[in-house]
Amino acid sequence: MPLVLLLDMDYFFAACEELRHPELKGSAFVVGTATIAKRERGVVQTCNYVARGFGIHSAMPTAQALKLKPDLVYLESDDNYYQEMSDRVMSLLKGYGFATEVMSIDEAALGLGDISYSDADALARVIKSRINNEVGLPCTIGISTGKVYAKMVCDVSKPNGIGLLGEDELAGFLKDKKVDSILGVGRKTADRLKEIGISTIGQLSKADPNVLVEMFGSFGRELYLLANCRDESRIVESYTVMSIGRERTLEVETKDLAKMDAMLKGLSKEAIDEVKKKGMWFKGISVKARYSDFTERIKNRKLNNYTDSYDVLYGTAAQLIKELVNEKMVRKVGVRAYLLENRKGQRGIF
Repeated sequence: MPLVLLLDMDYFFAACEELRHPELKGSAFVVGTATIAKRERGVVQTCNYVARGFGIHSAMPTAQALKLKPDLVYLESDDNYYQEMSDRVMSLLKGYGFATEVMSIDEAALGLGDISYSDADALARVIKSRINNEVGLPCTIGISTGKVYAKMVCDVSKPNGIGLLGEDELAGFLKDKKVDSILGVGRKTADRLKEIGISTIGQLSKADPNVLVEMFGSFGRELYLLANCRDESRIVESYTVMSIGRERTLEVETKDLAKMDAMLKGLSKEAIDEVKKKGMWFKGISVKARYSDFTERIKNRKLNNYTDSYDVLYGTAAQLIKELVNEKMVRKVGVRAYLLENRKGQRGIF
């Protein structure tokens, strides 16, 4: 059966905040829907694992969370920042060339086809390492014969893990799981199944498929097949362009800014040509340096306005690369335009 790799970012919004506020690591904090001034009227969007240790969870009223942990740190949600970080992750995933479905801001599935489990595991480890090193965020990956099973093994491998679920392991894995662990089964569906004596996937596998179809239509057939180790879910490929960039290895490793600057000029021109070819403009600029020891660093800058200007892209990249030069020799540089939008109407373009 074709394999699917499902990636889920760990406590995504909270992890993004820890990245730009490293002083928060080790402290209990939440990201909420309300402003800081009105935080007690809001709801917890997400929280870090320290906060979860106090019984705090997403969708909890912030006022209740504060009762559980009076000195809880509260952060206002920053949707633009989270989307920017998501775009970076999704762009990295799409770079591998597999059919990719962006399922949400923090979750995506890759159709791996008929590659082996060992190759899929090796790919998962590379992807995990790159997201950690290049984006700075933790994630969990599940691999199995379909999107639903990959999601399930991903969930039980959290946080920061990799889970593989082979065909020969499916029946044992599914048997005692609650029916609501199946992707798409909510409280109403679970309650209706419970009315006919079904609460586990093992019980669901022995149900009369005709009864399930009568109760849930085509979804009843899907439930029966899933309970019997057949996942027919398909990758719905997303063609949304997350970013446009170019990178190139220098002929000779160097610390010479002039040589890197010359490379950035060419890369910026290629990137802008692609931006204009696709009829887009951008609001974010990223520069990457890969060093002689193969470690990488990235610097980003968000602009005040959308643009498709070469001068803006190259000029900003030339400034950012200076912040990446240190004692290590640089072997590769890259420039990227992100926060893309189609050009429609008149905006505040440079």
